[in-house]
Amino acid sequence: MATPLKLSVIVPAYNEAPTIAEVLQRVAAVDLDLEIIVVDDRSTDATAAEIADSGVPNVHVIRHALNLGKGAAVRSGLKEATGDVIAIQDGDLEYDPQDFLALIQPILRGETRVVYG
Repeated sequence: MATPLKLSVIVPAYNEAPTIAEVLQRVAAVDLDLEIIVVDDRSTDATAAEIADSGVPNVHVIRHALNLGKGAAVRSGLKEATGDVIAIQDGDLEYDPQDFLALIQPILRGETRVVYG
C-alpha cells in the first residue's frame, strides 16, 4: 500500500543498543517511501555499532557531541528531514512502526495536518 508521499522517521536514541537494530529493521519494513534519521544523543553504550550493524541501508545518522536530551534530538532530526510527513519513532520499541500507515491516513485524506498517536 505504498503512498505517493515520503515519510521521514526520526529515531532519537540514547543508549538503545539492545533495541535499535530491531527498531530500524521494523521501520525499514514499512511499505512507504521512507527516510530514516537516527539521532544518537551521545550514547555511551554500543548504540552506534548496532546502528551500523543493523543491515538497514541509507540510514542517516546524526551524532550529538553532548547528551542534550530527547527534545534536542528530535529538533536535530527535524532540521535534516526532507519528507512530506514526519514521524517520531522511539528507539526502545515502545511504538510499532506498522502503525505509521494508519496514523498518516487522516493527513492523506486532508482532514488534518498533525496526528498524535
